[in-house]
Amino acid sequence: MSALTAPQLIAELSTIVDSSFAKSAVEDYVDMQQRFLAGDWKPTELNGGRLCEAIARCVHQLDTGSITHSKLPGKICERLEDETVSHNLAVKERHHLAKVIGVLYKFRSDRGAVHISPIYTANEMDSVLVLHIGKWLFSELLRLAWNKDRQVIAETIQRIVRLEHSLIHELDGKPLVLATNISAKEEILLQLNHATGNCLSKNTIRDLVHQKPANVSVAISRMIKDKEVRTADNGDIALTPVGQKRVFEEIIPKLNPYK
Repeated sequence: MSALTAPQLIAELSTIVDSSFAKSAVEDYVDMQQRFLAGDWKPTELNGGRLCEAIARCVHQLDTGSITHSKLPGKICERLEDETVSHNLAVKERHHLAKVIGVLYKFRSDRGAVHISPIYTANEMDSVLVLHIGKWLFSELLRLAWNKDRQVIAETIQRIVRLEHSLIHELDGKPLVLATNISAKEEILLQLNHATGNCLSKNTIRDLVHQKPANVSVAISRMIKDKEVRTADNGDIALTPVGQKRVFEEIIPKLNPYK
């Protein structure tokens, strides 16, 4: 048997926990992976917070048998560690989950991902931490809740933890798209999606994109025609919502094994 896809996993988990929790947990995890792949550090951290909320409510349902759509992770974690009330989950499982959920949920807020911070800008290192904590939480949820063949669970978890690196690597402030065998159009869209303000000059694009100059020029012209990018008043190329939609719905999913 092979590991399940995300839609199949949502269907499986929906038989165990509230379907909205199952959908949020899986989709927030997949989206967090995709944002990390694209080098979108702040959205990665924000998605980590949403993942915490979904998984905390899944765990609350597993532990109490009741559903809550309003309790925040902090309150749920307090109950998980409260030994004066009854629990369905084992004490060590509850305590580990409470500690990890608490760390991630507070971290993404303290580091400025939720509120504008004058002293902090989301970065790759913090996003790596959020991604890996999120992997552990999601994998632990599957281990505890999913009543499936152990080999299927093991293969699915293996696919979850396999992603280790972003598609974007920065050195001296210069981003490099690491994916190979992609078109000039795809590489330009990835660079624009990663850029501050989703905007770059044509010269910068030619410098960053490792494609033939003629191919870059043709790709930009085609993307302008398709309204995936547009030209700013100063001549810079800006990513449009149409282009960003393509990044997350077409380009990254084919590079992401868990989709």
